[in-house]
Amino acid sequence: MTTVTDTPAGPEAQAPVAVPPHTYPRSIAAQRKVLSTVAGLVVVLAAWFWLAPRPLGFDSYAITDGVSMLPHFHAGDLVVLRREPTYHVGEVAAFHNQQIHVIVLHRIIAIHGGRYVFKGDNNDFVTSYEPTRSQIVGAEWLHVPGGGRVLEELRTPAVAAVILGLLWLTSFSRRPGSRRQRRRRHHA
Repeated sequence: MTTVTDTPAGPEAQAPVAVPPHTYPRSIAAQRKVLSTVAGLVVVLAAWFWLAPRPLGFDSYAITDGVSMLPHFHAGDLVVLRREPTYHVGEVAAFHNQQIHVIVLHRIIAIHGGRYVFKGDNNDFVTSYEPTRSQIVGAEWLHVPGGGRVLEELRTPAVAAVILGLLWLTSFSRRPGSRRQRRRRHHA
């Protein structure tokens, strides 16, 4: 639909007003600002999660490997661990196994004289090493199925570079033109 208006001809005619190119409505600028703020918060929270677990209320985490805790845990699950003042029979906990020099995540099945007896849910044998309370890393606090695989992917250098690049693009990119050009467009 075209609208035609009569304009006076001659010296009293007004010149058409030029609309500056590349002007952004305020709503798009506001959306970009919100997006960059959210991206920044994600990066800060991710850094806090990986670098400072204690302020979040847990001591460590484990990424499961193997089949000893099937069907409850599968390879690649993330288990967030929390140090407890006492551990009870039936709890899933991780401990430093001094015999095989790894951290093992199994269920406590007994406590004998200050030593904890562990067994994998899918194992038909008891773990031969019996740690003390000081050797226990923590008990299961949160289980995230498949979360360990995701966390391992996020920690690769390539993914970290992409995340930092996206953060840089959303935080530091500006509208086209210099500040002076944008001011001229705004005041025109």
